[in-house]
Amino acid sequence: MNDYAGLVEYIVRNMVDHPDAVVVEAQPGRGRSQTIEISLDPEDVGRVIGKGGRNIEAIRAVVKAASIKDHERVNVEVLADELPPAAAPDDAAEGESPVDAAASEEAGAGAEVEAEAAAAPIAADAPAETTDAAPEHHAEVHDAAE
Repeated sequence: MNDYAGLVEYIVRNMVDHPDAVVVEAQPGRGRSQTIEISLDPEDVGRVIGKGGRNIEAIRAVVKAASIKDHERVNVEVLADELPPAAAPDDAAEGESPVDAAASEEAGAGAEVEAEAAAAPIAADAPAETTDAAPEHHAEVHDAAE
């Protein structure tokens, strides 16, 4: 078995602002699979994940390429216990953790999306007005051919 955790640790430590806070652990799975868990400073989570998840997907691709040779399956996960201070909501209720506040905020946004989704089928039942220029164009072609 190769040291995929060492590979991930090397990559992540060179990406973050707080390399001493990086902890990488390999958790064995069933058969030839394992999960690499990355714990790091909350301020570095965004840097490791990257815009749209590009960085973590690149790390996963490198580890997958290294593990295919040995016919192993390796999953890479980022463990984020806390939100970074900049991402913590300002209007969190007293005694409510930033994670709980974000979850309740997310639930409120979900209710708005559900309300919009419920209204969408009603609008879909209405006849759609289309302006299709193609039939008129074909009529002109037929008139010119006669």
